[in-house]
Order: sequence, then C-alpha cells, then structure tokens
Amino acid sequence: MKTTLSVNELVESSSAKLPREIKAFIAKEVLSINKDPMKATKVFVNQLEKLEFNRQRQVINATGTILHTNLGRSPIESNHVARYTNIEYDLVKNQRGERNAYLNALMKQLLGAEDVAFVNNNASSLYIALRMLKQKYSIENVIISRGEIIEIGGSYRLPEIILESDLKLIEVGTTNKTKTKDYDEALVKNQNSILLKVHRSNYSITGFTEETSIEELNSLKIKHNTFLIHDLGSGLVVDDNFLNKFNLSIFSDEPKVQSSLKSGVDIVMFSGDKLFGSTQSGILAGKEDLIKNIKSFSLFRTYRCSASVLYELEITAEKYVSKNELEIPFWKIISESYEVLKNRIEKVTENSNLNFQILNGESVVGGGTLPNKFITSPILEIEGTPESILKQFINHDIPIVPRIQNNKVILDFRTVFPDQDIHIKHALQNL
Repeated sequence: MKTTLSVNELVESSSAKLPREIKAFIAKEVLSINKDPMKATKVFVNQLEKLEFNRQRQVINATGTILHTNLGRSPIESNHVARYTNIEYDLVKNQRGERNAYLNALMKQLLGAEDVAFVNNNASSLYIALRMLKQKYSIENVIISRGEIIEIGGSYRLPEIILESDLKLIEVGTTNKTKTKDYDEALVKNQNSILLKVHRSNYSITGFTEETSIEELNSLKIKHNTFLIHDLGSGLVVDDNFLNKFNLSIFSDEPKVQSSLKSGVDIVMFSGDKLFGSTQSGILAGKEDLIKNIKSFSLFRTYRCSASVLYELEITAEKYVSKNELEIPFWKIISESYEVLKNRIEKVTENSNLNFQILNGESVVGGGTLPNKFITSPILEIEGTPESILKQFINHDIPIVPRIQNNKVILDFRTVFPDQDIHIKHALQNL
C-alpha cells in the first residue's frame, strides 16, 4: 500500500466537474494536513463534493415561498447578453451620455416621481440618503417610531445603519403606539432632525395599536421645515386594476410607492427584488433636488448598479408601464389559479406508482414581505422517508428544493415554472 500521495494522483482520482486548477489547489491544502493516503482521499472527495454543490446554478423552487431569499428572491428571465452596451453613451450625439436615461424616464412615469436613482440594494439606499442629508443639509438626527426599529435577514439592523451614517437615532412613542405628538415633541427638542418612516414588511403588530400616517408626518415635516424619508422596503407598484382582476386581496393593506410620493414623502426607497419583481437593487425616488444630490454624492459611485442590473430593471419597468404585468414572473406566479396548478400536479403524477396525496396547502410571498398572509395552493404530499427523498431531489440534474412539513415532503407547484414539470416527473419516477 502506498504511504504517500502526490497532488497529481489525488487530482486524477476525482471525477468532480470542477477546473483542474481548483482540484489541485484543494489537493495541496488537504495533503499539507493529512499525510495518510486513505484519509486524504476521503477528505479531498468530500471537499470537492461540497464545492461542486455550491456552484451557482438553476434550482427548482418547490417550497411555495415565492420570494425565497436563499434561492435568489424574485425570479427573473434574464435576456442580457450584450457584449458592450450603450449604458452611458448617447447614440444620437455619438458621445458620452446620461446614464440610465431611458430607465429614468420609465420609472418617473411609473412612480410619478420627480427623479429616481438606483443602487445595489435597499440597505444602500437608506445609508446613502442619510449620509447625503448629513453632508448637504447638516442633518444631525433621525426620528423614528420604536415600533419601526427593524431587523431583517442577514443581521441587518436599522439602528446600526443609522449609526454608520454618523447620525443620532431618536426613538419616539412605544412599540405598539406612536402618536403624532410624539414626533412633534421630538422635532421641537431636537433641531436639525429628519423624520424616517419604516414599513414593517417582515412582521406585524396587532391589537392595541396606533400608528402615525404618512399624511400626518408630512404635515409635521412642513410645519418644522424638514425632510420625510420613507423606507418602504417591499416596493409594491403594480396597478390596483391588476390586483382586483386577479382577486389578490393579500395586498390590500400593503402601502404603494406611488401613494407614498403623492402623500408628500421627499425620498421613498425600496428593493428591486421583492414586490417590484426584478433583480437585486435599491431604488430611490422623490424630489428632484434630493435625488440629484444623491447621484452627485461622492459615495454614490460605490453603490452604483452594473449594466446587467440596470437592464433587468429597465425590462421590468417597461412591463409595468405597458400593463403587461403577467410577463413579470413574480406576478405570473402569484396570480396563477388553483385549478391550473392542480391540473399540472395531476399530469405530473399521472401513472405514478408513488404513494402521494394532492392536498390544499398555503404558499407565502416571503422575502421579508406580507407576514401572516397566505395564498391557497394545491400541494403534492409524498409518502416516504424525507431524508431519502430529499437527497434524491437535491441530486437531480436540476436540484429540486421542496419543503418539509409535518415530517412529509411537500412539492408546492405555485413556485415551479411549467417547463420544470417534466423534471419533477422524472425525479418522481426515480424515487
């Protein structure tokens, strides 16, 4: 038996579909720690297997969570294949042009905003807006309701963002009740303050509650000659007629970006990959002078979006403006009828020898939006050992991610695209 292994021998022992250079890099690391050939080979194979599974690739989302943060939130059908683009080039004048000129026009029309700006995520939106207000307008404090001091996934905490912006956080009211007079008193006591309203998109407070409206905050803003910022987060912009047509009553209490601007907000910000239904980004809209100051601010370039992100936002905005909302995958998914989904499940399970049931289930929007809201959907419940089924699903050509509920494997077809049904059918046949 060999007492040593070379890097080349270890590399050649692997069938993993990874670049040879990566295999060699890992082989060197493994052999520097493990001298025993059998142990080194086992560790090497395990590390490559994990690495191969971590390559970014398409998966089938059968969890029923539409904006699944771990699966990329809002699904998009990317068409951005350009080698070079006219992202900042004027093809009419044949010279350097305005960045995002067409996207800006689309979004201003859609939102009813004086101007818009785009950054890489919504946390950036708030941070850069606060930093700009401090530097350009000598703002020192941010006044916010205690009931809106949020934390979202990835350990994002609002107070920390405000602290990093070099502003002081002033909490007013209580967790369940914040009145107009609470804001008013804080503005009197603290000069050079702005008002920040934050949408509680990932949790709800019910019962004995009171909340100050955007309209009331706007009146205070005018009275004290300051600014009103609205961190809307989720970013609902779709037309009410669309929601009514498909009976999407789960959005009845969700604030809209357009309403926020009409109510007097100076800057509203939201995510591009939540209810807007596009790619990861942060979108700021509002008063022209403030947005222009953000775009000319020294930090803005740090958070500027790439050409591919801006292209996806442009395509999505076009669909909204043209009233083709069903061409946006998020809205197609959420508006699909129960009957259509059930028919798809029946076709997939036709002539199947599996033990399964088609049951009434509930899908969720997810992505830190619409807490306690559910969408009725048919689900496929598969009998068997969850661990074994899950392993086979994950090892499928296109990994299938189900949900485990009451120790049962559940496939929720609301989040499965129709052209993926054939893959699920094949996976079920192999169980």
